[in-house]
Amino acid sequence: MSGSAHWTKEIRKADKRSPKEGATKRLDRLRGVLRGVDPVVANRAWREVGDSLQRITDRYSR
Repeated sequence: MSGSAHWTKEIRKADKRSPKEGATKRLDRLRGVLRGVDPVVANRAWREVGDSLQRITDRYSR
């Protein structure tokens, strides 16, 4: 099974269990991908992810 097929299957199974578990699996995959890129790019990506998660949190905590 290729890497992307493995992650697709794992994310699908986690989504069935709960949205939080699915999100955690997606972040695990992102962490693995960003491990192999330039640190400046990885830091920018994590900052963007953090900003997006904060907007989602703000929207649903009202």
